[in-house]
Amino acid sequence: TAEPETPSLHQTQPLKEIAIDYNPEACAHCADSNFITLTFDHRGGARWRTTRPFRYGTFSAQIRCPGGNTSGLNFNLYLSSLEGDRSQDEIDFEFLGKDRTIVQTNFYATGAGNNEQIHDLGFDCADGFHVYAIKWALDSIEWLIDGKIVRGEERKEGLGFSGETHVSIRFGLGRELH
Repeated sequence: TAEPETPSLHQTQPLKEIAIDYNPEACAHCADSNFITLTFDHRGGARWRTTRPFRYGTFSAQIRCPGGNTSGLNFNLYLSSLEGDRSQDEIDFEFLGKDRTIVQTNFYATGAGNNEQIHDLGFDCADGFHVYAIKWALDSIEWLIDGKIVRGEERKEGLGFSGETHVSIRFGLGRELH
């Protein structure tokens, strides 16, 4: 079978404004670059998000995960609507901390989850920067790592992620609750 065509990624402008949901002291943002650093220490983690919502598109970030003993840490890149609402839509990459050589992809459609999949990275995500991207279209979602599609989902009847809701891009670093 033919390899699926990898969508091209387009450079965007640096985020001039972000909203920090908690622990602003643990989040460093340089407004003149694309560099944002989250720190996990005695204060706990931090989470930031875009200040404006988005619809369809390709969302990408160069990410290097925390090193050292990361057992119990959860670091994620996700698109989310209605944060905290039971009917939220969400598309994400989750780095679970206990094993830095895997990543979990997941999506929620109108609040329904249980769509997790684990992917072997083939590298330690703390050893260097890698590009993680989510391509969200009207009829599909694709997760990419360094330009390679690692997962694809087609829209199914009754499955929410139709793009009718706006989402914000969020990054978080904190302890797993389970």
